[in-house]
Amino acid sequence: MRDLRGLVGEMAVGGISRRQFLERGLAMGLSLGAVGSVLAACGEKKEGATGTSASPAPMDTTKPDDLYLFNWQNEIAPDNKKKFEQRTGIRVHESFYDDNEQLLSKLKGGATGYDLIVPTSYMVSIMNKSGLLEPIDLAYVPNIKNLAPSFQTLTYDDPAQQDGKRYAVPYLWGNAGIAVRTDKVPEFDQMVAGSAPSWAILWDKQFKGKIDMLDDERETLGAALKEQGYSFNSTDPSQIDAAKQALIEQKPLVRAYDSLNMKRNIVAGMPLVHTWNGDAYLAQDELGENMMVYALPSEGFSVWVDNLCIPNGFKSKYAAHLFMDFMCEPENAAELVNYVQYLSPNAAAESLIDSKIIAQTPDEETMKRAELLGDIGEASRAWTEAWQEVKGA
Repeated sequence: MRDLRGLVGEMAVGGISRRQFLERGLAMGLSLGAVGSVLAACGEKKEGATGTSASPAPMDTTKPDDLYLFNWQNEIAPDNKKKFEQRTGIRVHESFYDDNEQLLSKLKGGATGYDLIVPTSYMVSIMNKSGLLEPIDLAYVPNIKNLAPSFQTLTYDDPAQQDGKRYAVPYLWGNAGIAVRTDKVPEFDQMVAGSAPSWAILWDKQFKGKIDMLDDERETLGAALKEQGYSFNSTDPSQIDAAKQALIEQKPLVRAYDSLNMKRNIVAGMPLVHTWNGDAYLAQDELGENMMVYALPSEGFSVWVDNLCIPNGFKSKYAAHLFMDFMCEPENAAELVNYVQYLSPNAAAESLIDSKIIAQTPDEETMKRAELLGDIGEASRAWTEAWQEVKGA
């Protein structure tokens, strides 16, 4: 007890940070809940990227029976759920959404009861501005230290309020490109001559009926923008309109807009599939490297980061923090990535990740063509209207 009083006194005079207090308290044998209660009682100001703000209210550390996760399809490893349930006794219940816009619509429509959601980078910013997210108490997520430095400070996390609070824990990252069934497109090597293909291949009339596009507003309008030399994050009405017209012109060539079955469609023989990297590489595992290549187009490609966030109307904020911390452990982060074949923001997990996935990570030169999907602000209305026109054409 004397050691604990000394630790509290050291923090009170600014000798150690909240995180250092947490780590030392746990090393002394205190439970996470007990350490959190002491931190809350101390009333220390919380550290943040832009200054300090008041410590959050004490968290209810009653362990619930259930955790409710609203997630993308197949974006968690079965063993992640099993191990979390075995360790904590908390059952994980998943429900799913098809895209970020559907997630936003559900929450704006008043849906509650989710402890965790998994929005993409730009949607974190939009939801934060809309007041839909709860701040994260990093004292309960000590394993966040395992994330790579580039994922410790996020441009999309609290950009509007600048209140020093954090609302997102990076979970996975990846990109969108083109999966090419080289056995179905034998001329592909000759077409690209060893370089990255152009997005224009998806507008090539010789492939009519042999093209699938993502059923995703940001990715598919973004691909059309990039094919014309514009930004994935364009807010220019004339550029957005040009992308819309390009997709309407392309539509007779497209077999389907599909964001759920890309792997299955690639394996089934679709020659050209606009898809995310994980789905492409899972398909390649089944087909073999000689039958499919995944290409990041020469004009540039999108990069996204999916994040664990706590929405308003949660059932258990404590369970949400326990799960976030659990998924920041290297073993669990690696298990997730080895299952879904997207990329991990967890630097400490790298040695545990399949070497094939590490090799699939775009190198520094390739990343010069990458563009993170960002918050486009008021232009999002124009994007949505354009996408609706494309789908309705």
